[in-house]
Amino acid sequence: MLRRLPPQWILMAPGALIMLFFFILPVGQLLLFSFFRSTPDGMMEKAFVFDQYMTFFKDPHYLKILGRTLVLGITISFISLILGYCLAYGVARSNPKRKYILLLLIALPLLTSAVIRNFGWIVILGRKGLLNQLFLNIGLIDKPLDLLYTSTGVVIAMVHVLLPFMVLVLYSVLEGMDRNLESAAANMGASPAKVFWFVTLPLSLPGIVAGTLLVFSISISFYITPALIGGPRVQVMATEIYNQTIHSMNWPYASALAVILLVTVFVITNLYNRALRRSTSQGAGIL
Repeated sequence: MLRRLPPQWILMAPGALIMLFFFILPVGQLLLFSFFRSTPDGMMEKAFVFDQYMTFFKDPHYLKILGRTLVLGITISFISLILGYCLAYGVARSNPKRKYILLLLIALPLLTSAVIRNFGWIVILGRKGLLNQLFLNIGLIDKPLDLLYTSTGVVIAMVHVLLPFMVLVLYSVLEGMDRNLESAAANMGASPAKVFWFVTLPLSLPGIVAGTLLVFSISISFYITPALIGGPRVQVMATEIYNQTIHSMNWPYASALAVILLVTVFVITNLYNRALRRSTSQGAGIL
């Protein structure tokens, strides 16, 4: 039987089975649970109703939570892209001896638990934390800033957590780029700014797309940082799903929230890919 199958099917079988048992089946079960009806005793009643989805879309509070989640994800992705591109470009253009040391320093935070890093940011962002004390000592502010339990604090902490992912993705693309193209553009009279804008940036577009999608997908589904840094003031979809599951024991509604978040990510990422492809094709037509 196996001999009759094409070789590529045999090679794809282990990955396909993993996707089936650890992603498709659990997501399918969540989708099924989202149509169930919750009972007052915290149990689920088998049914096919849209009560959970109607509750979400009729309540401005939950729509606000979804909007806040998307805004935070876009903001974190944009800041990570700007900082990560500069860092990845500098590492890719450095000499080989420094390059591996810099890569080690970039990847080093990934070896530390995200919980420990977030507790570190609690110490830094508090009203009596290191950041406020520094600003007060140099006379930059007159009173401590409210950074902890705010959206600003969540953005700062999550950029720190997710920045290595962006840098490593961008670095792999910038490192594999043909430097002769940049040299050819410079020899033809292009300034360094034009070389970057018309040669380096378009060639690194696949890394930009992959990095931003990766950071965006992780950020809007991240739980630890919003829970510790944001607290009850900054509710996002991940914390709300946790509350509905653990505290309210409302599994059908938590499943509906998870499905809505998954569909939202799928729609946004597809629109993002289409917009970039269209802009790339238009730019190629102009050139």
